[in-house]
Amino acid sequence: MKKATLLVVIVIFIYPSLFAQKITGNWKGNIDVNGTEIPIVFHFNKNSDGKIDGKWDSPKQNAIGLPYSSIDANEDSVHIGIKMIDGSYEGKFINNDSIAGMWTQRGNQLPLNFSRTNGDAESQMEMPPHPGEKEIEITSAVGSKLYGTLLSKNNQQLLAIIIAGSGPTDRNGNSTISAATNEYQMLAYSLDSQNIATFRYDKRGIAKSAYAGMKESDLVFDDYVKDAEKIFDYLHDTLGFKNIYFIGHSEGSLIAMLASEKKKVSGYISVAGAGRPIDEVLEEQMQKQPLPDSVKQQIPAIFTQLKEGKEVNKVPPVLVSLFRKSIQPYIISWLKYSPQKEIKKLNCPVLILQGSCDIQVSVPDANNLHEANNKSTLAIIPNMSHTLKNAGEDCVDENKTYTDGSMPLDKTLVEDIVNFIKK
Repeated sequence: MKKATLLVVIVIFIYPSLFAQKITGNWKGNIDVNGTEIPIVFHFNKNSDGKIDGKWDSPKQNAIGLPYSSIDANEDSVHIGIKMIDGSYEGKFINNDSIAGMWTQRGNQLPLNFSRTNGDAESQMEMPPHPGEKEIEITSAVGSKLYGTLLSKNNQQLLAIIIAGSGPTDRNGNSTISAATNEYQMLAYSLDSQNIATFRYDKRGIAKSAYAGMKESDLVFDDYVKDAEKIFDYLHDTLGFKNIYFIGHSEGSLIAMLASEKKKVSGYISVAGAGRPIDEVLEEQMQKQPLPDSVKQQIPAIFTQLKEGKEVNKVPPVLVSLFRKSIQPYIISWLKYSPQKEIKKLNCPVLILQGSCDIQVSVPDANNLHEANNKSTLAIIPNMSHTLKNAGEDCVDENKTYTDGSMPLDKTLVEDIVNFIKK
């Protein structure tokens, strides 16, 4: 699963005016991820105090105006810190109009060269707004702003709140460092065609809902649950929607499940949701990775200590991205929940959907959830991957579902959700 990453306070350094003239402006480059080009746009400007600041964009993920956590540069090189994605950029100026360097994210490095560009045209979202879409701003449980997209005709419609999976995954289902798959956006459009309204949003600390001053180490799992409850209250009490469903994907399945325990929802839908405590899922995933046996043998002990509520000081370097110190409080808070125990508490109608070609969450997970709540409806969707796309017979296109954003949603998924909501 993707790991949650968040924003820290922006640190801005003062530069000589000559350098300010050199770096200010717009810079565009492309990261090659498995043959798919992902454009990145850096913007730098000189503020009224004479300091250099700015924002960056990942247009293909519709992520615009994201903050840097630090900017450090001199006449021949630049270092950009981007804590919200656990990443950074190191580059050297080739001349006044080009920078060559490396993009680093969670320990992975990819070449990324920039060229100066005119205007902000490259930063425009690739897909135009859908008719009926409206940007909504909701106050989170801690007072920050959560931004999302409401797609509706009126408040008399049935409405589904779509909750994203883990990591820097935005309201449309896209990460800042992988090819755009747009699964949540596609789901919203598909449900709209069936007269079902939706609200999809950037979780706290992600994409437009990122804000200065937030530290990854301060976030716990319940924060996301409380935010989901606040969103429900706003849509129900302020906007007047009366029949509201939660749709939770991957990690969002448990968030939606816990929020459904506390709110009077019309129904709960789990899509590719884990049916075991998260340590069992993550350990299973890590055991499949090409890691040394000596490293794999340490994973159970790390989880044991975290389940006891104790942070782990020494972690093998290859596992730092997963068990970094700043994310451990979040993992500890996540580990206290068993999806099988929580789903038993639901009194609303429950639909459990799982793809047979999902390499991140398994069919047995869905069976676990169904067995724990025997009133639930279970559907195993043939050939569907974790990105909610059809991977073909024998899962031959499973990798393509992660890299080809033009692939449509699995039709059976949409049909099952529509039938459940309209039932």
